[in-house]
Amino acid sequence: MKLFDGVSATIWRMGLSQALMMTVMNVNLTNTALVGSLLAPSPWLITLPLSIQFIAVMIATIPASLLMAKFGRRPVFLAGVIVVSIGAFGQALSILTGSFIPLVFSSFLVGLGQGVAQFYRYAAADTAEGADKAKAVSFVLLGGLVSAIIGPEIAFRTVDLVPNSLYAGCFIVTGLVQMLAIPVIWGLKLPPIQRLKTQGRHISKFLVMPSFLSGLIAAALGYGLMTFLMTATPLQIVDVSKLSHEANARVIQWHVFAMFAPSLFSGILIAKFGVGKILWVGLACYVLASITALSGNEFYTYLIALILLGIGWNFLYVGGSSIIANCTNPEERGRVQGIADFCIFSMVATASMLSGMIHNQLGWVFMMTIAFVPIFLIAVSLILGRPKLISEPT
Repeated sequence: MKLFDGVSATIWRMGLSQALMMTVMNVNLTNTALVGSLLAPSPWLITLPLSIQFIAVMIATIPASLLMAKFGRRPVFLAGVIVVSIGAFGQALSILTGSFIPLVFSSFLVGLGQGVAQFYRYAAADTAEGADKAKAVSFVLLGGLVSAIIGPEIAFRTVDLVPNSLYAGCFIVTGLVQMLAIPVIWGLKLPPIQRLKTQGRHISKFLVMPSFLSGLIAAALGYGLMTFLMTATPLQIVDVSKLSHEANARVIQWHVFAMFAPSLFSGILIAKFGVGKILWVGLACYVLASITALSGNEFYTYLIALILLGIGWNFLYVGGSSIIANCTNPEERGRVQGIADFCIFSMVATASMLSGMIHNQLGWVFMMTIAFVPIFLIAVSLILGRPKLISEPT
């Protein structure tokens, strides 16, 4: 199927839900660390509210997968949307009251809902077969293109929306935006839950499967490295390089655009050239991003580096997610996907926590230099794992 031909209503709804969720995420990526710099009692806690979101995503993945197996995807997706909205309004309230701990707790709620939303791509992939799973995942992630336009605009234009409460307006608006997903998800037509006697293969079988492992490592380390560098970017742009909030918003905007724009063709490229080659292209983009970021501290240096980082993330994440989805049988999907996302977001949470501390203590150049360690590890996993989808020729 072509990207837009034969796309089911479920995939369309998952793509729109992804767009709304990513709009919330983009505002958080742009402004949460800056809010932390205003409210945190210590410099090393500046990125804690953003990091706690990724920790919450990690915590939510396995319970969400088990709840979906028991009650179905739709009620769990709805619960996730409501929790995110409550969290966003809580973030605004914490800014209005000047309280750091409520900001952390509210950010945790946002992360829980985002953890549920990680299954949007799997819900779409479950409606496709073989290499078309990559196209389904790619289509859902394409929803991030909408958020790339809307999110940074909200982050920049609503900074002063509430008088004398910098950034509060951003989170009020994102809470309202997230509520738009309620009717979208309410109308989902999903098949009834199948109660299967067999639970499928034990997770240990997947952990010794070279192709599965290479896909998991590419997705986990790729997402972790992107988060590590992106989390510190607003601090570097605004606090160190002394560029404007608008410059920061534009860099994040184009970064997010680059994360999701390749979804127009990444699934098609995977089907045509194989998932292994696309993963290597993604890794090459990471190398170029790190080299570019080391070349200066001007606006266009950050812009080009973050665009390359976004493209690399898309290829690694779509490719890795497609492998994970493709390796499982129907009775194994919820359990294996939940464990895979737990691993991915454990890496993301760790990377986000380390980002603020390392940037504060050791600086931007050190961060870009050590980025080559996970790049090397991903390369090793691709060489040893030789990842491919089931429908690809051996």
